[in-house]
Amino acid sequence: MSLPAPLAGLLATLLLAAAALCAVSLWRRRARHERAAAAAEANHVVMGLGMAAMVLPATADLVPPAAGAIAFGALGVVWAARLLALRHRGRPLGSPVGGDRCGAHPTHLLLSNAAMAVMYVIMVPTGGMAGMDHGAGHAGHGASAASTPLALSAVATALALYLVVHTVATVAVLVRLRAPATVTVGGGAGGGTVGGAGVGSALGSALGRAVDAPSVQLGCQAVSGAAMALMLLVH
Repeated sequence: MSLPAPLAGLLATLLLAAAALCAVSLWRRRARHERAAAAAEANHVVMGLGMAAMVLPATADLVPPAAGAIAFGALGVVWAARLLALRHRGRPLGSPVGGDRCGAHPTHLLLSNAAMAVMYVIMVPTGGMAGMDHGAGHAGHGASAASTPLALSAVATALALYLVVHTVATVAVLVRLRAPATVTVGGGAGGGTVGGAGVGSALGSALGRAVDAPSVQLGCQAVSGAAMALMLLVH
């Protein structure tokens, strides 16, 4: 992946932060027995870690490209099956862009996993590079991208365009959500003090509210979508 080192480092940091936020959200959703949402959140964690590893030269070969393509392809199939099952039962599919990304339309996760699979497929060395030294994996990835079949490049571009549109729509929703928002600090109804034993609980509750906030969910989704689109375009 031909990204300048500073940009690659920044992108990896943002993706790891998004993955960490998703991991916290996953823990909270499992505690609330939200199975479908927890599964979606786990998928977001895996995608975030996969992209962070992919973007850094030092970890680009951590996951064998063929294994990554198969894993994310299988996850895409799972979400396609869920989409068909929900349609068959006549159950609501959720909004493509909403305050809770894990309650969103299954098609988004299907296409996101497809994008991850495509990136790994592009990274698979071609026949002429199969015997190259594995230590030169990143250079091999660049050469592989240069020789990417036209059809695969077209699919990658189409997925990147979808992700760009989705990210723009996500940011638009985020702006609308934040515009009328007001935050009250202090001066609560019960003017009592919080004892030492309740500080941990209060902090945990505050963290939970922050993670569950639609603005945080949407911000995380926008960062991940923009990063994935960029990575598809520069592969």
